[in-house]
Amino acid sequence: MNEQAETPLPAHPDHLFTWLDVNQYFADLAQQAGWPPWLREVDAYWDSARVLVDPAVPTDEVWNWLRQVLGPLTIDPERSVLLLDDAGDERPLAVEIERTNQLAPPDRRPRWNDRRVVAELSQSLPPPKPALPHDVPIVAFHSFKGGVGRTLHCVAAARRIADSGRRVLLVDADLEAPGVTWMVADSTRIDFSYEDFLALVHGATDETYTEAISIGRKFLANQELDGIVVMPSRRHHLRVAPPRIEPVDLLTTDRDPYVLTEALNELGHAVGADVVLVDLRAGSSELSAPLLLDPRVLRVFVTTISDQSVRGTTQLITELARRAPARQQTDPDCGLVITQFNPQDHDGRVASVATELRNAAMLVSRNISLERNQVDADVAIPVISSQFESGLLNLPASWDDVVRLATRSGLTNLMGELVDPLLAEDQMLHPAAQPDDLTADVVRDNLAKVADALVYAEQAGEHDFLPTDALRNLAQAHRTELPVEVVIGSKGAGKTFTYLQLCTRPTWAAFTEAAGVPGSTLAVPTVAVLASTTLKSHVEETITARRTATADRLTGREPASFLKIRETIREALGREMSPARWRRLWLACFGQALGLDATEDNAEEALTTFAGKNSVVFVLDGLEDLFQNFVDDRREQHALRALLVDCPDWLRTLRGRPLGLVAFVRRDLIREAINQNVAQFERRYEKYALRWNQDEALRLTVWVCQRGGIFGNTELQVRAAGREELSAHMLAVWGEKMGTAKSREARSEVWFFAALSDFNQQIQARDIVSFIATAAESSIGSDERWDDRVLTPLAMRNALPLCSQKKIEAISEENRPVGRLLARLRSLDASQRSLPFKLDVVGLNSQEAELLEANGVMLAEDGQYWIPEIFRHGLNFTMRSGRRPRVLAVAHLVRRRNDLAS
Repeated sequence: MNEQAETPLPAHPDHLFTWLDVNQYFADLAQQAGWPPWLREVDAYWDSARVLVDPAVPTDEVWNWLRQVLGPLTIDPERSVLLLDDAGDERPLAVEIERTNQLAPPDRRPRWNDRRVVAELSQSLPPPKPALPHDVPIVAFHSFKGGVGRTLHCVAAARRIADSGRRVLLVDADLEAPGVTWMVADSTRIDFSYEDFLALVHGATDETYTEAISIGRKFLANQELDGIVVMPSRRHHLRVAPPRIEPVDLLTTDRDPYVLTEALNELGHAVGADVVLVDLRAGSSELSAPLLLDPRVLRVFVTTISDQSVRGTTQLITELARRAPARQQTDPDCGLVITQFNPQDHDGRVASVATELRNAAMLVSRNISLERNQVDADVAIPVISSQFESGLLNLPASWDDVVRLATRSGLTNLMGELVDPLLAEDQMLHPAAQPDDLTADVVRDNLAKVADALVYAEQAGEHDFLPTDALRNLAQAHRTELPVEVVIGSKGAGKTFTYLQLCTRPTWAAFTEAAGVPGSTLAVPTVAVLASTTLKSHVEETITARRTATADRLTGREPASFLKIRETIREALGREMSPARWRRLWLACFGQALGLDATEDNAEEALTTFAGKNSVVFVLDGLEDLFQNFVDDRREQHALRALLVDCPDWLRTLRGRPLGLVAFVRRDLIREAINQNVAQFERRYEKYALRWNQDEALRLTVWVCQRGGIFGNTELQVRAAGREELSAHMLAVWGEKMGTAKSREARSEVWFFAALSDFNQQIQARDIVSFIATAAESSIGSDERWDDRVLTPLAMRNALPLCSQKKIEAISEENRPVGRLLARLRSLDASQRSLPFKLDVVGLNSQEAELLEANGVMLAEDGQYWIPEIFRHGLNFTMRSGRRPRVLAVAHLVRRRNDLAS
């Protein structure tokens, strides 16, 4: 009794008007695990309420507990009655306490209203068989409200599957307000309907439903529309009477509780369908319950952003999490579709709705997903945003017109994110297929060594390189005229690596040829003026030898060393220098790199004289080594501005542009040095900026793997290959998913980008290469089940924290103000390092938050802040109370904001 008294009691019921309220109250109490261990069942009816209890419990204890939960004025133990609410006249309901040890176990079925009120209501429904009889996925589209676009998006999904060359069975299971049925009524003959199928399954005497499947296969053959086999809700679409048979009629005790799912799977297999799509009845209807409460079904919820629709959908998903959560690795996560919003006006609301729905959907996956890496859960649950289109409000009556409308409005492509993974096939691209029958571990070791050598450009030597769009743009724009350009890129974006490609090739034309742009007439040598101090000695010696040979050929003199030029700049930083003097000093350094006797006083004349007979392209890198106090030091800022603005302007004044310049510089140096019109400056050089979007990042990933020998003798032109071809090749590297192709794990490619991208949708080349090197090394010695790929899921997940630490070190070196804030976050007490957080909890002000947001380190959402995975691990932040980061939801939000901004 004491233990029971310590359990928090629920609020007393507001009203008990009838025996139905009594049953519902005790059912709610059971679902909250609020029953004492001795209570077996409650069974109220219009004339009495039976309370079945353990024989050993004292009667007084039963009455005392009933008074506690129902209230002392509701229970009268003396008369053994429960007093219902009245209008002045007493309305007693007799209470009968029965003792039993022989209570039959409840036969719970996938329906919203359980037939018996028992303690087991606190548990989820009994699980179905681990797998469906045939490998035919079932996808059920549902909405809490009608009119949200559920049927249209279901049809669009069907069209997407059919367009891929697969077959789909489309079932209109809305027996009260059918939509698909009306669309196809005039487009095809209707011989067989969902009602017919339910009746045949209901009357079946065996568990194979042979007759139902046989008849369905025969007559559905006449109801195919371009790869979509349609099973309308009823044969006579004009009949408005209620359904004659409902799915719950199948839930008899002599059948498997999940008979409807099993039967539809059998039917889909019989008609040759690759997927079964079901358009369900809206609301919390028993017409939809048998499929919604089967965790093997991919349950897709469609909602607008209206409060009623969102709250109803969220509550419905939450109820599914309690009754029918995912249990098996093959149980799919929920799909979420947000419709009918205006991106200009509702962007914030869409993000909020996505957050709310995703939180609920995560609960459905809790039994499996909480064991995953933090990134996995979000990339496994798609949130599809389908914005408002006025043409979709009034659908045409014809099936063909509806399909054309869905295609023209982009809905079929939009639904690809949801249905394309269903069509994935297990692929065995075994590394052992490499030349000489190399083992998987040998292939992994080769890749690890190649990638590790590419992590830092100074270790890369004279490797070939991958010409990105930015470098192709640079080469394309300067085939007949030398470049005078600034190449902007963050730390790790590949500045030094690209610098090496310029400096280790004899001419500008050789570089443009290597960049994939033939036809340059500029056989002009490149001359390195400055280099990064992190270059390996043998690499610096190679560059020095080339510039020495060039200077000897052009001037017959020894060029100034990199050290000498750096000392010249540092000495000048100790003096007050005008912009004009800084420009002349930089030009003098250019001349000294050629061996010219150039000084601050004669630099312009010396270079002009040289340019009368010769042409060269000056190349600079390593400015961050030279200017380490650029944030606070005004002189360093003036020096940088002269180099990046004044020197290019002077070089452009030379007729015929005989002298070129390519300066590699970090974006943060530019923003401090050019305090006026910085946006205009960045726009001028934007097409040459070293940014890595997903296509370029994937291309780099494939290129690194190709260099590691992953693809053997396969002919693959990485630069020319399309996204689909690149993705297909990566199946041999990381598989289709972070598990088997048919598992409910995230797609490997999606996981990869979600894990390594910041909140500005940027992913750095160094992070990619470092990740591949770490994951390849960690994959060595893995068990044989992952011999179909090079990088194992566990190794990829374990590589992320190490890459995160390196990422933080890199950005801290590159951007000291950001680095100081990251150091503060990392030094917080463990209790403060949890996501999401509010600014006051972590001690940040709004200006500091804006700086971190601008650098992709944080994102504000509903007044709380999130950190991307590529930073979260290195900062040692955890998820509060088991919550997981909404990586993909945030990625969609960021992408949507960027689209609006553009």
